[in-house]
Amino acid sequence: MNTKIQDKKSNARIAWEEFISNFSLNDKKNTSVKPAGNGTAVYSSSETTVRNTDEKPAFNFREYNEPEIVPPARLVPPRTTVIGEQVDITGNCKIEGDVEIYGEITGDVQAGGTIVVFGKVTGNMSGKNVILNAARVKGSIIAEETIELDDNSVVTDGKMVAEKILSNGKTECDMDISKIARFGEKANSSGNINTIRISIEEGAVIKGVVVSQ
Repeated sequence: MNTKIQDKKSNARIAWEEFISNFSLNDKKNTSVKPAGNGTAVYSSSETTVRNTDEKPAFNFREYNEPEIVPPARLVPPRTTVIGEQVDITGNCKIEGDVEIYGEITGDVQAGGTIVVFGKVTGNMSGKNVILNAARVKGSIIAEETIELDDNSVVTDGKMVAEKILSNGKTECDMDISKIARFGEKANSSGNINTIRISIEEGAVIKGVVVSQ
């Protein structure tokens, strides 16, 4: 009886070992081990592939392009245009930057920068700033910011429009000033003045209606 029990156990053991053996054989058929170039094994099967995560792709210098370095744009300030003492221009002038007028212009002057007049202009002027030094101007003056007159400058006809005016000269025209009008002790103004604020030094002569808002 003991022999029969032993035989039954042996048969069961044999059947189990055969089952395990078949399972292991099937797994080995679907799995292969290949050595990698760096000595690390690479396991591959029909379902998945596992590689060494420490591997890094080779750097391809041919495919690498260095970023193009673009130099920053250089801002070139506009030059000053100079109209000499012996120059006499008839016609309108349009200038991008600053202009200095020592000669004589018969026509309108338009500038993107500051207009400085030492000579004579018969016509309208417009620019960022207008500065008169011993100048003679017959026409309107329009400035984005400031109009300045020294005590030897004269402006007649037209109109003067700006944010600020600082006058020590003679003006025979109306003024429309959006911020402040200042008249020095030698100023002589004939015309209506419309401004936010006004400052008049002792000795200045103002003839006309002054409206201070």
